[in-house]
Amino acid sequence: MDVRITIETTFDNGEKRTHQLDGISRPYRVTCPDGIGLRLEEGKRVVEQIQRAILCDQVEEIIRESRVCPDCASVRAIHDYRTRDLDTLFGRVRVKAARLRRCSCDARSAAMPGGPISPLAYFFPDRATPELQRLHAELGSRHSFREAARLMKSFLPCHPPHHTTVRDRLGRVAAGLEKSRRASGDPAEALPKGGLTVFLDGAHIRCRPEYQQRHLDLVVGKIESRNMCRRFG
Repeated sequence: MDVRITIETTFDNGEKRTHQLDGISRPYRVTCPDGIGLRLEEGKRVVEQIQRAILCDQVEEIIRESRVCPDCASVRAIHDYRTRDLDTLFGRVRVKAARLRRCSCDARSAAMPGGPISPLAYFFPDRATPELQRLHAELGSRHSFREAARLMKSFLPCHPPHHTTVRDRLGRVAAGLEKSRRASGDPAEALPKGGLTVFLDGAHIRCRPEYQQRHLDLVVGKIESRNMCRRFG
């Protein structure tokens, strides 16, 4: 059998658009146990295509609706287009993002004369979805950074992350949590001045019988503060 996958987008203005995705072929005469149902790599490819279609349509609608000035309802002109790579849980998507010229009625234009507006920057300030950043933080807190990156590459169609990306996003998520705690006004949640940030990673090294007698457990780390950065092992 052959499976055809089609998705349809209905925009808020009533416009409809159809996307044809890759098909899946399962000839009966060559069916084997490994070919029953959807395989991991096929699922990753299909989900990545769905994500690309949805995200590109979303960006197009965001730009179109953002052109209408919220104060005077006039249509703002497009300043230029920029290519942006957006990281999501289901793949890296390259989009064509427009920047808009400020409306003449915009009171803020006096403070930033002629500065173009990027509607996409509001939704993607870090060019990555919050869901992806949270998963980086969760896996990075449970596993070594390299292992967290390997797990995501194995099971998700996201762009293969570097282990330093997992580390940096874990740090940003942790900093955001601490900031929200301090904003709550609870003195017990306030951070002491000169706090430290500690990163730990480890590995298990099996012995080689020809010249080693024991297995080794290796632990390395990094300590950072405002005025100091040290590594140890």
